[in-house]
Amino acid sequence: MTNILLAHGSSNASHTEQVEVFATKVSELLGEEVGVAYLNDQILPSGARVLPLFMGEGKHVREDVPQLVAASSCELLPSLVDKSDAIADMALDLIIRDTRRINALFVLYRFRGFEKLATALYGKIKICSKHALASLHSEPSVSALLQHWEDEDVKAISVQPLLLFKGASLVRLEGMMKDSNLQINQRSVLSEHESFAQLIADCFREK
Repeated sequence: MTNILLAHGSSNASHTEQVEVFATKVSELLGEEVGVAYLNDQILPSGARVLPLFMGEGKHVREDVPQLVAASSCELLPSLVDKSDAIADMALDLIIRDTRRINALFVLYRFRGFEKLATALYGKIKICSKHALASLHSEPSVSALLQHWEDEDVKAISVQPLLLFKGASLVRLEGMMKDSNLQINQRSVLSEHESFAQLIADCFREK
């Protein structure tokens, strides 16, 4: 049976390459071939097991993905929403690898639909000296949090993007950070954590 990772896709040229490389890692860990598809694909391989690479519960997960999977006669596996606790652990690990004594800003795509991930993070990030969650597309926004910390005379922060891959959203975040006077240490996207590919391989094994 064909295994498919269903990604959102991006206008960023490197996005597809990143997803393909990631799928290769998952294939090696799973011991089975894992292919890649995107939301704008018209059809998926019939009968495939499809794992949506989405951390939130927005319209894509509720409507678009099920419609595409049903039209392709595929088996839909759970998205990553129920893995929020493990993903939060990885995000925290990425940002505190040098020290916990940091001012940590965790950046979500948006808050609506990502409540489970936000809740999981709130329970873990208090170990950082100063901590906050911000959003690229809702309030509190990244720009507002950065300005707030500037006003508080914070000098340096670490920023953890809660994004799976590099793409247009990361470019947006980098633009916001560029406008700040803070000294910012930007951490890796989540798919670059050494345990993330194993998490995805285990998602295929669970079904």
